[in-house]
Amino acid sequence: MDHEELFKTASHLTNVGPAGLACDRPGHPGGHTCLPVPAGVEADDLVKAFTGRFSVPFTRPHGLPPLPLTEQNDWTHAWVWASRAIALGHGANGRPALAVTERGMPGPADLPADMPWVDRLAAITGGPSSPPPAPDWAAVESRLGTPLPSDYERLVETFGCNGLFDVFFHVWDPDELIDRLTDYAGDDPAAGDLPGFPLPGGLIPWSGNEHHETFFWITEGPDPDRWPVYAVNETDEGTRFECTATEFLFRQMTDPDFPFYSPAEHITGHWFMQFHHPAS
Repeated sequence: MDHEELFKTASHLTNVGPAGLACDRPGHPGGHTCLPVPAGVEADDLVKAFTGRFSVPFTRPHGLPPLPLTEQNDWTHAWVWASRAIALGHGANGRPALAVTERGMPGPADLPADMPWVDRLAAITGGPSSPPPAPDWAAVESRLGTPLPSDYERLVETFGCNGLFDVFFHVWDPDELIDRLTDYAGDDPAAGDLPGFPLPGGLIPWSGNEHHETFFWITEGPDPDRWPVYAVNETDEGTRFECTATEFLFRQMTDPDFPFYSPAEHITGHWFMQFHHPAS
């Protein structure tokens, strides 16, 4: 087995099937599968292959997710996919060690009812694989002409916008938000029969998806934290939601009956996949 075959085997195990993960090595608990790494296959080869498929890994400097067999293995990288993770490191003999493991993340119903929505997103996804840079919010406010909701600012500070929730949901960073606003600014109507900012009660877009759905704030009143969400579908029909952007995102990710498209019914676990930008 070369590193390409090993990569395919590990990748296949991230897809949840009817059988759980098990390990045939004596004394190993359930919930994971150890994969033997053949002689000649180096850790760097596997890092490159898994990063190309699963994007930016969790690493020890920024914090690894919970992984099994930490007494026997020195884990250095982990790639998450839904409810499972691929762990790579070195065994006691110095050779590469590889395992696929269940993540064991909490579900939405396991979280305290008073937990802030950004914290709920971090709890069910495990957070980003590395911390994002902090935006200059004063500069953003100056360019936009208004402050933005504090939960959006905290979401961007926690996760960044260089990635996807559940490989589907993309929150726009402040620069993209401002660029996209130029498509609507001052129009009446702009989308879903509502005007665009800076008109009174105008729309500011903060997210969209491949289903041609766009999500806005309705800028009603001076307090951005009280702005409702306005979701517009591909036929330009708008629906108002009396909630914050982060609550809307959490419910869209986790509720199979959410009124806008949600892959929740088909998702076995939630995660935030940061984009990988190879050096040119």
